Amino acid sequence: MKRTDATLSTLRSLDPADREIDPRSPRARADLARIVATDPQFAGPPGPARVEPARSPRARWLILAGGTVAVAVAAGVLLPQDNQAFASWTPSPATLAPRAAAKAAESCREQQEGVPNSADRELATARAAVTERRGDWTMVVLAGDDGFSAMCLTNDSLGLFSDAWVGSVGRPDDFTEPAPRELRATDLGSGSVARGAVSVAVGFAGGEVVGVTYPSAAHGPVEATVSGGRFALWFPGDELEDTAADGVDTEVTYRDGTSGTVTLRLR
Repeated sequence: MKRTDATLSTLRSLDPADREIDPRSPRARADLARIVATDPQFAGPPGPARVEPARSPRARWLILAGGTVAVAVAAGVLLPQDNQAFASWTPSPATLAPRAAAKAAESCREQQEGVPNSADRELATARAAVTERRGDWTMVVLAGDDGFSAMCLTNDSLGLFSDAWVGSVGRPDDFTEPAPRELRATDLGSGSVARGAVSVAVGFAGGEVVGVTYPSAAHGPVEATVSGGRFALWFPGDELEDTAADGVDTEVTYRDGTSGTVTLRLR
C-alpha cells in the first residue's frame, strides 16, 4: 500500500495587515504552492493534518490534504475540537440544490487545480457525478473520460486555518466500464482532517446499482450517494483504516429491487 503524507507547515509571506484572507485568491494559492514545494527538512513544526489513503496499485491517484496553515501573524486562531468538527455529520446524505451543487463542483476544481498540472484540462471538463452534504460537510466527485475522477471532502464553515479538506485526483490504468452490478473502489481507507479522522469509500458503480450502505460498527448503516455512475460515502473515525486489501462488506440495492452483499476492496 502506498501512502501519501501531505502537510503544509508555515505560510510566511502574508501581509500582517490583512485581516480577511481569501484562501482561493491568486496570492494565497501561490503561497500554498510554494510551501508544498519546500523541502520538508527546512519547514516549520508539522501540523496535525495527516492523510493515509489506500489506493489501487494499478491506479495513479494523487491524494491531497489541506494541512494546518500556521501564520506567524495569526496568533489566537483556535482550531475546532474533533467533536465540534463532525458534530453535524449525518449517516444519510442530503442532495444539494442545483446552484449549491454547481458552486461545490467549481470549488473542488479550484482546490485540485495544478496538482498535477496535467489534470487541469480534465478537471475543467469533468462533470459533477456526486454532490452531497452531511451536516456542514460537502463531498464532490467529478467524473471525466476514461475513468478520470476527482474527489473533494470539505467543510468551508471551519475557515482557512481548520485543515478542513481532503481529496484525490487521477485516472486508473487500463480503465474499463464497470459491469452492471459492479462496485469498484478508487478511494478506500482513512485519513485525518480538521483534527479528526475520517473514513472514505468512493468509486465506480454499475448501471444497475441504485443504493450502497456500509454497516459501520460505530455509526450504524451509512448510506452512500449513488449518482452518475459513481458512489461515495464517508463518516468520522478511522474504521476503514487498512481495509484496502481485505475489503469491507457493503449492502447493495439493484434497480430491480433485489439486494446483496458486495465486498469492496482496492485491486
